Amino acid sequence: MKPDFEVSENTIKIVLPVFEKNLNLTEDERKIYKILSRTMLKSISEIAPYAPFGKSKTTQLLKDMGKKGVVKIEGRGRGTKYMIK
Repeated sequence: MKPDFEVSENTIKIVLPVFEKNLNLTEDERKIYKILSRTMLKSISEIAPYAPFGKSKTTQLLKDMGKKGVVKIEGRGRGTKYMIK
């Protein structure tokens, strides 16, 4: 990944890419991790269409990732939302 450069009249701002550390995720969990956002909470209905698994497996993977401390889970039932910690 290349850095981003923002040039203005008096400054040049360089934004360096952030590399993910080893999170001990399974291959399936990595696929879900790539769909999630760091800034926006997403519901299962926003995640499932982009996941190569069924809704129930996707939900289970998200719960497992929550236990590992990788995913932040907010809400319960139909109002549950997920986001990268």
